Amino acid sequence: MQRLLWIAALSVLATTTPGRAQDPGPPVHDGDIVIPSERTLERDAVTQRQNDFSTNDATATQEMNRQNRRIDREVEKGICTDC
Repeated sequence: MQRLLWIAALSVLATTTPGRAQDPGPPVHDGDIVIPSERTLERDAVTQRQNDFSTNDATATQEMNRQNRRIDREVEKGICTDC
């Protein structure tokens, strides 16, 4: 009987703990300011951001150069009306 009680108690704990771990907290409404937790800031500091460039260095360099030229053209159009 005691063994059955322990199994039931552990199964209740095992099913409620994952649900609470994924709980994002109170809902955020429009216009509310959310201050990230220290854990979130640390996680964001060590994770690498994904970009749209290739994993191949040579290809990524060419893609970045194309993007730089495109940005330069857009800036020149916006700044220089007589260029």
